[in-house]
Amino acid sequence: MSLWLLPSQATIERLALPGLSTLLGRADTLPAIEPGLDAVLAAHFGAAPPWAVLLAGKPAPTGRRWLLADLVHALPDINGARLMAIAADRPGTDPDRDAAFAALAPWLAEEGIDIAWQRDGRALLQAPADIGDPPMPAPDAALGRDLRVALPTDLRWQRRINEYQILLAQQPAIRDGRCPWNTLWFWGGGGAPLPAQRWDSADPLLSALASQATASASLHLDLRDPARLAERWHAGLRPTRATLRSADGAGWDVRRWQGWRFWRR
Repeated sequence: MSLWLLPSQATIERLALPGLSTLLGRADTLPAIEPGLDAVLAAHFGAAPPWAVLLAGKPAPTGRRWLLADLVHALPDINGARLMAIAADRPGTDPDRDAAFAALAPWLAEEGIDIAWQRDGRALLQAPADIGDPPMPAPDAALGRDLRVALPTDLRWQRRINEYQILLAQQPAIRDGRCPWNTLWFWGGGGAPLPAQRWDSADPLLSALASQATASASLHLDLRDPARLAERWHAGLRPTRATLRSADGAGWDVRRWQGWRFWRR
């Protein structure tokens, strides 16, 4: 069955797409899950993928492991801080992001962590195998949440994150408020292999997940971008047998025969 990724329910309502609210009203409602791509894939396929390995495209050398690190914006509040934005969600050229990773590279190297590549505010790291796995969720799952429930309990990782945050605060663009990316988010080291999938998506994560799929694999749609969803919907795209998941964790199973549920609006 095809999987469709949608924006949040509030965004869907604002789009006012003809017939969509009726379609969802007649569909079978699924139990809500946690927000974020990992939760959707785990609910649909049974596990979250090993993102760092997928983006690397190969196993790490002996004694090493792959991790991901994202530049993010954490907003302090009276109780701590909240994750408000992810640099990778804003692709494109940004010298300030490049400068941030250039400043971090020597500090990472002191602990045996090398930057294999960095693009759009996301870095692929090669680290010692015994560095420990920071139990941090994918950053999209932590958006808007109190960081106290998402940061690692491992004191070594707490120290690293604090040091890198202090270093970033010293960068001119961040200190002057021109660049919002004020901390580093480590994730993506865990996960499990998933069945071959094809994805219609511009997301580098989903493109990496689909890289080994054959033409016979099921095609899934990434319509989390409201503009893309509206464009495709107005062009006539409709689900007939699919699972739909919104960015906030709501879900629906859609079947063609549900159109006969005329008493549902």
